[in-house]
Amino acid sequence: MEVDPPNNPSGDAKSPSELAAEYFGTLHSQCEAAFKQSLSEPNLTKIAASHRFASELALWQALIGNRREGELFQVAEHEFEYSILALIQGHYRHAFKSLRLVLELTLQAIYLSGNEIKLREWLSNRIDTSWGAIIDKQEGIFSERFCKAFFPSLKDHILHYGGMAVLLYRECSECVHGKTPELIPLPQTITFDLGTFDLWQRKAEILRLVAHFALTLRYFNDLPLADQRKLGPCLPNLPQITEIQAALNPPTSP
Repeated sequence: MEVDPPNNPSGDAKSPSELAAEYFGTLHSQCEAAFKQSLSEPNLTKIAASHRFASELALWQALIGNRREGELFQVAEHEFEYSILALIQGHYRHAFKSLRLVLELTLQAIYLSGNEIKLREWLSNRIDTSWGAIIDKQEGIFSERFCKAFFPSLKDHILHYGGMAVLLYRECSECVHGKTPELIPLPQTITFDLGTFDLWQRKAEILRLVAHFALTLRYFNDLPLADQRKLGPCLPNLPQITEIQAALNPPTSP
């Protein structure tokens, strides 16, 4: 982690504790400066718009009830909060890493919900998360088989949202594996960077779309109409999908 070098005009040798105090003091100052710029307008409005996804995940979890995979959604909600915290302090690499983890946790929970044995094995640390399994074209959550089991009429949309998930995962992975990012530019020091800040907002909105589509695909038809309508206001753009619009507004009996 690069920080601005501390001033030491006297050149006197300093103890390890003094050097650490200077280093972390400088780090704190840089984080504080990024924090202030991140929460000044119009940036605060952008953060507020992105932050609502945390409460939307909590709503899904509440409506799904005491299912075993529910704890993954809770962890995903907390990780999204950490992602925002990293973002507003200028820790952009970690903000994108957390964004990828939220995507992975959310889709993993949905994938495991269709296989009780694998879910129990994952919760007891006997198997690991497999992104390849999550997005598998034959068995994954964006496969025709999975769709037909839970929301068959969304079949024409799974390829689109599955492609969005794959691309977002690949892009955010640049910040995980230590490569020089090509698609996500990162400042070399801890400082506010408007371009990277806004890029995170765009990626967070894609995450929100993918997550809501996948959650709707898996759980929507299992919910009573009253709970489905609670979700209506927080399904970004999804009500534009005619199949979901029809579910939210069923015809009334004459």
